[in-house]
Amino acid sequence: MIRTRILERINTPQEIVIPGGISGSAILRLDFQELPSSGTVTFERRVSYSGGWLPIQNGADLSVTSGPVEVKFDGGVNLLRVTFTGLTGGLFPVLTVVETETAVPPSWLMTDGGFGNSARLRVDNGQTGFFDRRMWSIAYEFASANPVAATPLAFRLIIPCNFIVHAHSLTVDQGGVTLRTYREAQGTPGGTFNPYTLQTENGMDEQEAYQFKALAGIGGTFTPTPGEQPITPLRVRASGSTAQQSSVGGSVVSEKGRPAGTYYAVLSRMTGVNGDCTGVYNLVVEERPA
Repeated sequence: MIRTRILERINTPQEIVIPGGISGSAILRLDFQELPSSGTVTFERRVSYSGGWLPIQNGADLSVTSGPVEVKFDGGVNLLRVTFTGLTGGLFPVLTVVETETAVPPSWLMTDGGFGNSARLRVDNGQTGFFDRRMWSIAYEFASANPVAATPLAFRLIIPCNFIVHAHSLTVDQGGVTLRTYREAQGTPGGTFNPYTLQTENGMDEQEAYQFKALAGIGGTFTPTPGEQPITPLRVRASGSTAQQSSVGGSVVSEKGRPAGTYYAVLSRMTGVNGDCTGVYNLVVEERPA
């Protein structure tokens, strides 16, 4: 199917609805009756009407001064956005959208956008959850201004879906700290937990941003019921000698799959250690929504 749309000669985004959408491959062709003297064009797409704008491979900042502009892509589209930048002159810009058949893997499975000279099957090292932008992290530094001292430091994590703990580590450069993680049913929370912002592990715009379901808080307390065993215990102690003092770390040795629920991570000064304890607490989680 071929669709044609006359564009305006303006340097602001123009949105184009694709009736019925395109689920496979397409070719975009931009022609001018009279070429502009300067300017570029950028193409973007939406797969769904409620989704965000996605870049089109090799479709950004293309010169419009030397002839027709042609971009190939696949992976589905319901809306297009065309943005001219620095457009001067030119007459009668026309965008043609041609739906095509393809017998090759979709471009998002290929390097070079699937259409370049060095296109090949793309193999990414890492979790699919990383590329789906479903992984978040906590990287909390308890430094001299906010050390772990006589009062334990507690995090509350409310995670309403299955999740995988990919990394759980504790580094101490002064003193000694224990990290113990519990399920809510294993003890009694108290105090006020102030909101703590989770950081994404993948800020690239290859996929639409994922809205994390987890909520994190910091600053309250959690008292485990006597006899309850933590699901993640870590103990790290730095040397007490100033001349020998160095950063010491400990981490969980394998990935852990956990069900939805509320969890508490408690950082406490180790028994027998005096003074302030400083270091870094790290946690990396992949959410696994149904």
